Amino acid sequence: MEKEYSNGEITVLWKPDLCIHSGICLKGLPKVFNLKQRPWVNINAASSEDIVQLVRECPSKALSIKGVKFKEKQNPEVEVKLIPGGPIIIKGGATVTDRSKTTVFNETVSFCRCKRSGNYPYCDGTHAQPKEN
Repeated sequence: MEKEYSNGEITVLWKPDLCIHSGICLKGLPKVFNLKQRPWVNINAASSEDIVQLVRECPSKALSIKGVKFKEKQNPEVEVKLIPGGPIIIKGGATVTDRSKTTVFNETVSFCRCKRSGNYPYCDGTHAQPKEN
């Protein structure tokens, strides 16, 4: 279920089913994105420009700006980020080859490190859920 948060200038869309819980939003703008408050998005806590810049960095695209389609930055280098307790995020493209097929990503791909993802080897945010005993 998609949720909308608007400040009159921009509307942030959040698609929880896509979220991989990388924490980029929480660390980048903690006054805007705060899991301890309800609603968890306070769109008035930062400038529209700062929010747009952060939303652009969302690796899963669970966060987006209504009516805006971001073009990937032309970056000749591949960037790899290890998210503590979370996925490996590769920006700038990757070719993934397994036994049965080859998949090419031109933008961002997130790989699971906890091996609990329902979409393994890709991250689906399962690492953010409590472990079952």
